Amino acid sequence: MALPLPNLDDRTYADLVEEAISQISVEYPEWTDHNPTDTGIILIELLAWLTEMTLYRVNQIPDENYASFVSLLKGEKWELSNVSAEEKQKKLQSEIKQTLLALRHRYRAVTIEDYEQLVLEDWNKSPDSTGLKIARVKALAKRDLELLDVDPFTTGHISLVVVPENNYQVEKEVNKYENLVDFLEQRKLLTTRLHIVEPEYVFISIEAVLILKDGAKAEDLIQKANTEIKLFFHPLDSGKYWQGKGWPFGRSIYLSEIYKLLDDLEGVDYVESIKIKDNEQDTILDTNNPSQSEIYLTDNQLIVIELKDSSFTVLVEVNNEYKKIN
Repeated sequence: MALPLPNLDDRTYADLVEEAISQISVEYPEWTDHNPTDTGIILIELLAWLTEMTLYRVNQIPDENYASFVSLLKGEKWELSNVSAEEKQKKLQSEIKQTLLALRHRYRAVTIEDYEQLVLEDWNKSPDSTGLKIARVKALAKRDLELLDVDPFTTGHISLVVVPENNYQVEKEVNKYENLVDFLEQRKLLTTRLHIVEPEYVFISIEAVLILKDGAKAEDLIQKANTEIKLFFHPLDSGKYWQGKGWPFGRSIYLSEIYKLLDDLEGVDYVESIKIKDNEQDTILDTNNPSQSEIYLTDNQLIVIELKDSSFTVLVEVNNEYKKIN
């Protein structure tokens, strides 16, 4: 919403005279004759008249002045064409609007928000981005992730952790992001050292034991569990989770959240146990071991769920005993 323009011509001749006369007793108490015939009062009225004219002129900015201001903002000469007053005013207002919108367009990269917006919007629209559209980016200030890990702070460095749209987790290519670096080099501050890397992916698998409700089908339940777990941890398309934008960078994995996700599935009576394993199949979280309830991730890490190594065991109660049915 545009800010309302102030009215600079907000004091009348009478206001100015009244204000000046009210200050006489404060500034010069010996002056007691405030009649219109007094020489001092005549001077006050004369100065008030001149001040009122000056205030009126301050509030009246001609179109030529606006055109000069537009030229200053554009960095080039811009003049009003010789047309009718109405057409001139329309053209002037249109040019002011376009100039201000151009000034508000983000070009220079200073903050981490600048880098993220420039990559996701400007870079993805540029012709150089063909074949390398960026789906997600996380800018980390004071980090050099090309040579160091995420913990040390390095003054003057900014690392961009990028996730391409179609080829995340591919083999690293030499100079893969050369065009993106060139694109940002023109926009960054002179002393900033820029690094572009891909996330460090943490591979996990899940083993869960689910108790089936009466009347539910084990096959349907297993399919739902795989689908929901895949969406929950997906780095790009997370469906109803994380606003569909993928698992957040650096967000820890909480055992309680996975427990709730599985427990809310249609057909689940309750969740018996959950284990989370790493890519070496070592257990790192277990509901039977309450000493640890989360997996900590650093700011440049994302999760990849290995469904082929995951398993969902479904048990059903038969004669007060639980039997495996899958």
